[in-house]
Amino acid sequence: MVQAKDESIFSSVKSLTVAEAQALADRLFSRSQSALFVASPEVRRDLCMASRAIRSMLHEVDRLASRCEDESHLLRSFQVRRVRMTAIFKSK
Repeated sequence: MVQAKDESIFSSVKSLTVAEAQALADRLFSRSQSALFVASPEVRRDLCMASRAIRSMLHEVDRLASRCEDESHLLRSFQVRRVRMTAIFKSK
């Protein structure tokens, strides 16, 4: 019997702080309102949606952190990891 084994290798992992995520959301929203994308409404919507998704995620993390008194410091220091994955499949 041959099985494929999926091993993910995480390379180039970088952390994104809350302040950096908020700044990114601000930049994405600003670009969505920019005159540069007037002719491309899909891009404007995507940028705006990405900004809202980031803000929503940060809001939920903060909301849950306030409910978890004992471990709230861990949730408030939550960092988003940007990951580039390379999958390697091996046969046994």
